[in-house]
Amino acid sequence: MKSGWKTEQLARPSFAPRHWGGWFRVACLWALGHLPRPVGRALVAPLGPLMARFLSSRRRIAERNIDVCLPELGPEAREALLRGTFHYLAQMLVETAWCWAGRPRDLSSLVELHGAEHIEAARASDRGTLLVTGHVTCLEMGARAIGEQIDGCGFYRPLRDPVMEWYQNRGRRRYAIGMISKRELRTAVRHLRQGGVLWFAPDQDFGAQESVFAPFFGVETATLLATHRLPRLTGCAVHVMMPRWDEDRRRYILELSPPLENFPTDDPVADLARVNALLEAGVRKAPEQYWWVHRRFKTRPPGEPDFYGRDSRYARQETTAP
Repeated sequence: MKSGWKTEQLARPSFAPRHWGGWFRVACLWALGHLPRPVGRALVAPLGPLMARFLSSRRRIAERNIDVCLPELGPEAREALLRGTFHYLAQMLVETAWCWAGRPRDLSSLVELHGAEHIEAARASDRGTLLVTGHVTCLEMGARAIGEQIDGCGFYRPLRDPVMEWYQNRGRRRYAIGMISKRELRTAVRHLRQGGVLWFAPDQDFGAQESVFAPFFGVETATLLATHRLPRLTGCAVHVMMPRWDEDRRRYILELSPPLENFPTDDPVADLARVNALLEAGVRKAPEQYWWVHRRFKTRPPGEPDFYGRDSRYARQETTAP
């Protein structure tokens, strides 16, 4: 089923001096997105070691997350994983630039998609589809691969920079019928009730008010209730979508699970623990491609101490993404 519905496009910001920084970033992304792929990869490759060295607070956050989530790793393996994390964060920059500016034929040959038939089955019955994913570095490539085959929207947190927000939404409309802000829950519900596809990455910490605690890598984690509420309100099918870059095959592998059976139930904690377990399984396939730099465990159950210690410089600077 093809949908003719589209969300409203954002107005382009002006070229006033207050926006010059945003326009410079957009120009860099646009240029990066039009370079040959080997050149783009080579240009961003040095950024990984530089970020690992100079973003000391983010490095400490990643170290803490890896230590707790993957305690089975020895010191050398943890250090290798940390280097890989910053390497793929740098690669994410050029991948995002490709998605927002590159030509479809330049990227389609790089993606191997498994499980698209599951979504087609849901759409054939006019049932909405919620694609639950995690913040992996090639998330944008996964969204583009899905969007070029199936009409859908993204559920996301808007950026503070109005120029980057405009360019992000403009770029994503190449492969999405629109973007729905996390503030527009009613729009998301309506879209799913009308049989639409919505991709959603809930694995960030939005605080206790919007979440319940469910295990993720063995840690009680503030987990968004929206993953439980949206299917209850709309009757949509829920699938897990986890993309990853396969270095040996030089391809992006995108796996879509069958629809979750008996989901949701009357127990939101059990439902969200189930989703977290599936996301965790996806992360373990390529752990170096997960956003370990995010303070995923910032919100703690009552009585627990600060997970990361006092780091005021990053208390108000959480990573933002779809």
